[in-house]
Amino acid sequence: MYRHAVRPHHTVRRPLRARPFTGLRRPDGRAPRAATARHPQHRRIRGIRLRRGRRTTLRPTSALSVAVVLIALATLVSCTSAGSTTSGTPTTSPTGRPDAGAGATAPGFATEPPAACGNPTESLRPAAGPPRASDYRTDGSLARVLERGYLIVGIDQSAFPFGYADVTDHNRLKGFDIDLVRQITADLFGSDDPSRLRFRVVPNNIREQSVANGTVDMVAKSVTVNCRRRAVVDFSSVYYESGQRLLVVDDTPAAAADHTKGLTGLPTGTRVCTVGGTTAADAVHATRGLIDVTGDNWTDCLVRIQQGQADAAIGDDTVMAGLQAQDRFIRVVGPKLTREPYGLEIGKGKPDLVRFVNASLERIRRDGTWRRLFDTYLARYIPESEGMTAPEAEYRD
Repeated sequence: MYRHAVRPHHTVRRPLRARPFTGLRRPDGRAPRAATARHPQHRRIRGIRLRRGRRTTLRPTSALSVAVVLIALATLVSCTSAGSTTSGTPTTSPTGRPDAGAGATAPGFATEPPAACGNPTESLRPAAGPPRASDYRTDGSLARVLERGYLIVGIDQSAFPFGYADVTDHNRLKGFDIDLVRQITADLFGSDDPSRLRFRVVPNNIREQSVANGTVDMVAKSVTVNCRRRAVVDFSSVYYESGQRLLVVDDTPAAAADHTKGLTGLPTGTRVCTVGGTTAADAVHATRGLIDVTGDNWTDCLVRIQQGQADAAIGDDTVMAGLQAQDRFIRVVGPKLTREPYGLEIGKGKPDLVRFVNASLERIRRDGTWRRLFDTYLARYIPESEGMTAPEAEYRD
């Protein structure tokens, strides 16, 4: 059959044939390979020569290469062995509205709405001692999980190094978030039996909804704890603290900007890729003069950058560093622009489950497990990693 590719306003028709790929993949083996360009102005994805600012042409020697972009789009609708979800369509829209910059403040981020929940990072205090399911029997939320026999967790499998499918290890799901919930599941069921944990890929735009309606028991995908989200779901104690940073493409006006000012320092018309439903996406929308390029996941943003459809991206520092590791013509710049405390999202009205998860997180902090996970997945991307420790838990009771 024939496909239409690769860039808007230009149609290339070529017969396609399947071929294996490498890179971050779906568990069933399909996903884009991060391309490596030979020159900053010529991005190459499996034979497609992409030049920024111009229409894309297909090299005659590579009729197969259009498949990379198509397979990249296929990852937007993905699942693990536990279930599936449907992704929305990435959109591109200008944010130069008359009111776009009303809430923006240096270093370039919109402020949170007035806090109405006190300190949103305060969670429910666990019982003293090691995590024991028998200590939590007040509302039945934990008992129902035990009776079912497995925990259902919503994740992201395209956010290296927090959650990703490792093609070098039979597409096994790995990452800081992934191994963290494996530890919690082992505490709950008393073993590391993989059948006790089922993952579901949850898009950001239905993340809170999936927790609230019980589709998943919790979400573990680097979610920032804030009052807006706490109005819909509950959170565990904070297990990691990140911060937003800019990523820019070399040899673009964005690369030459004053990065200490964050988003407000970028030139007017800069195309900034974010993932929908994130605090970074909210900030881009609130900054006058930027063009918002929205994708369903960070792999999508990487592909868009490599196709010349985006000049920059913004997101949590570790995720931006993970993108940088996959393309030598993009780089993380400037200071941290925000404080992003991560928590596990859990449905409201489930204090037993929240308290047990917090008990498990206390164990993970104390016995060195947190540091081991940090060293495995994050240390190489964090300049100040040597002295980093797990954030202390805060409780409201």
